[in-house]
Amino acid sequence: MGQGKKWSESEINYLNKHWGESTLANLSTQLKRTKIAVNLKAKKTGLGAVTRAGEYMTANQVSVLLNIDRHAVVMWIEKYNLKAKRKILLFKKLFWLIKCSDLCKWLKSNQGRFDSRKIESFGIGYEPLWLQEKRRKDRRLPKNRNKKWTDLEVQRIIINSEDMKYKEIALLMGRSYDSIERKIGRLKYQKG
Repeated sequence: MGQGKKWSESEINYLNKHWGESTLANLSTQLKRTKIAVNLKAKKTGLGAVTRAGEYMTANQVSVLLNIDRHAVVMWIEKYNLKAKRKILLFKKLFWLIKCSDLCKWLKSNQGRFDSRKIESFGIGYEPLWLQEKRRKDRRLPKNRNKKWTDLEVQRIIINSEDMKYKEIALLMGRSYDSIERKIGRLKYQKG
């Protein structure tokens, strides 16, 4: 099996510039090459998956780092100005990419939106003074703030939402009224 036509420097530059911002199909059309050829060239030039760029994290990776629900991170992006870029994977799957330095700046400016006790020591790579101080303050907070929903809790909320008021469910589950209301709203949206 012979090799296809050689890649020009301008084609490689185009691929580098648009990788992760455009779909594989679009890149294939623009470069007049097959999807397989474009994907192979991206791997050979070290582009790989867009999410492997060391200075970036996906919204899901941030949620794991902070031990919170992924939806909270997306809400921070959409409503509270956490800088992020919408990227496209090879087969049109969209996801958020957040620069690590932007995340750290945002966390410093929005300390009331997360619980530092859930972040592993040196989890963001270093421990700035503001984070050390926040950890001392957060030790005094109630335990369930920004807690991830377990499958068991989701089942309980589904069962109880038919017979109980949100305030009663919040007391029963040790959650805030707002978190119960948001979770039930998300569940209804997913169902419908």
